[in-house]
Amino acid sequence: KFNFPELSLATVKREYCLDLGKVRNIARVKLNGKDLGVIWTSPWQVDVSNILKEKNNILEIEIANLWVNRLIGDEWLLDDGIKNGTWPDWLLEGAPRPSSRYTFTTYRYYKKEGELQESGLLGPVCILAK
Repeated sequence: KFNFPELSLATVKREYCLDLGKVRNIARVKLNGKDLGVIWTSPWQVDVSNILKEKNNILEIEIANLWVNRLIGDEWLLDDGIKNGTWPDWLLEGAPRPSSRYTFTTYRYYKKEGELQESGLLGPVCILAK
């Protein structure tokens, strides 16, 4: 939640954009309940001219983590996958997973010691006058 008092100070109507700075690698943006879409490439900007208010703006930004980071993170959890070339019973029976892993792969390329890739909203986030 933020205020933008510059709106009341402008003597002429100006256009503004929300600049997310640096994003790795995809962001969905909502401002004041309006979905402004998905931004997936540079420049990480979206027009907010007709949505921005002087007070009580509500900004929501959803970022997707990289799949490789999720795979590396899951390597720290109980291995409930394929053993000796056999599919796990929980999968064949449609039962809940016995672990808290998010992913399931037939080949485990990544190790838990693997280097995480830069991911997320790295910013800085600001509003720019056009």
